Amino acid sequence: MVKDREGANYIPDGLFREIMKQLPIVSVDAIIVVDGALLLMKRNNSPAKGEWWLPGGRIQKDEPPEEALCREVKEETGLEVSSQKLINVYSRIFPERHDMSIVYLCECKKGKIVLNDEHCEYGFFKHVPPGLHPYLLETLRDSNWEKTPA
Repeated sequence: MVKDREGANYIPDGLFREIMKQLPIVSVDAIIVVDGALLLMKRNNSPAKGEWWLPGGRIQKDEPPEEALCREVKEETGLEVSSQKLINVYSRIFPERHDMSIVYLCECKKGKIVLNDEHCEYGFFKHVPPGLHPYLLETLRDSNWEKTPA
């Protein structure tokens, strides 16, 4: 492990690529609904590059999933998670890697969305947009996000 500019631990790219060839990557995803609309973000990175997806990412060593969720949401959106509810755990096998994703339905404090370099745009959707990845569709169906109070 090495530290980035902010002091966070990360695995160097070459080592991470080797790990991805051998093991599933454990991550968290956040279903965020604001005023009855679902937050989706267009990915800059694989897997699902160029597709709408949820904010989230890898869990770091010694980091509880709920802390990883709060950290990833803050890093990718600028929002602070105020509460979360576990939806399910999903095994997602992409050509590039195998992810084990822990998905939460989240409430966030009001705030302005600020994207990091992992996404190129975001949108709030009152209805599921067409063309979403089947893995994401399964997750959204399980979450009943449409029934989240506005």
